[in-house]
Amino acid sequence: MVIKDSLCCEKHLGSGVWAQAKLGLLSCTFMVFGLAFAGSAAAQTQKRTSDLTLNDMFASPNAAAAQAVSFSAGPNNIRFILDRSQPRVVLLRFEGDPEVWALTSQWGPRGDEFLRNDIGEVIVRITTLGGVTVYGPLGTNGGLAASEGRAKTLSAPVRSEGNLQATLEKALRWFDKFSSRNIRVEASGALPPALVHESLERAAQGMSRAPRGYFGRAERRVKLIRVQRSFDRPSVRWQSGVLTIGVVPGAGYAGRPSSAAVLLALTKGK
Repeated sequence: MVIKDSLCCEKHLGSGVWAQAKLGLLSCTFMVFGLAFAGSAAAQTQKRTSDLTLNDMFASPNAAAAQAVSFSAGPNNIRFILDRSQPRVVLLRFEGDPEVWALTSQWGPRGDEFLRNDIGEVIVRITTLGGVTVYGPLGTNGGLAASEGRAKTLSAPVRSEGNLQATLEKALRWFDKFSSRNIRVEASGALPPALVHESLERAAQGMSRAPRGYFGRAERRVKLIRVQRSFDRPSVRWQSGVLTIGVVPGAGYAGRPSSAAVLLALTKGK
């Protein structure tokens, strides 16, 4: 057979009717084969999608699914949970630390996602390729984090002593070590005991991170810690021996200042 046979000339294929019939048969054959190939490719694509792990889905900074994932990072395998189940913040808790950080998402010029705490520090960075770097206890250089699978979501703060007065009495014991004199604690604005408990615990944690002996000087001595309602966003202010903490009921962990915010307010400019 010569190459010009493929031109389907009437001279080699017989009558024009037979040539058209054969061309139609060949067209149908290629069409069926193409549909079968497309169906196979679609099936493989669907299979690959269904085989994606939770880590694959979470690795993308564009992941919008509500989920919590456990990670480990650094030479000491520091573990933490990153929880995206909340609508406006990303929650994070390091293993062994009672504090739950409420982080806000910010996108960089190259498409990386930066998760910052309430004083603007970057705690987690997620690259466009899905790499996760955690800072915080790992310092400014951070450490690459590896997923350890799905985790339980970080529920809203519920710890309290049952009533506001009992909560305040318990909190007094947290602050005894910071002053030779008693520190008064008060709350106003009909606040939920669990939120007051959470706010005062973070205040004690922030104060404990101050340099040793920091509160020994008279101008640094804390006389009163006041928790009050804030109508827009949480706040913390330090003035004349009074630490005022503004909280937003109903906002969960995002409704109170972090320990970092408390420490910054107490030591800024000192």
